[in-house]
Amino acid sequence: MGADRLIVEGIEAECRLGVSEWEQEKPQPIWVDLELSIDAKRAAAQDDVKDAVDYAALVAAVREEAQRRPVKLLETLTEAIAELVLEQFGTKRVRVRVKKRALQGIGYAAVEVERTQVRRPGRRVRVAVGRGAA
Repeated sequence: MGADRLIVEGIEAECRLGVSEWEQEKPQPIWVDLELSIDAKRAAAQDDVKDAVDYAALVAAVREEAQRRPVKLLETLTEAIAELVLEQFGTKRVRVRVKKRALQGIGYAAVEVERTQVRRPGRRVRVAVGRGAA
């Protein structure tokens, strides 16, 4: 992860997530933590929101993605959010953690991924798998 980061923790959303029938029956709460590589110096120098990430738009997009369709796996939702952030918010690297209450007796289960945007001349942006995610 680069030196400058935007960290947004505890984005709460409702979604249908899980393998069991009862998990898919009604939306359940999840929490999303994000870390985006940013250029804080540039944003600070201009003191202009156009040079920064719009937190409200970021949170709204994450919530919308979580509610877009039912999924079975935390991994599926986490990957979808990482791809969304890379494509829509001008960051080159993102770390995403999605948490849910999964079993009695544990605080939560989570999946965390780190993804990097890779640009190749004349080609579309593709997402590369980063190390350090666990």
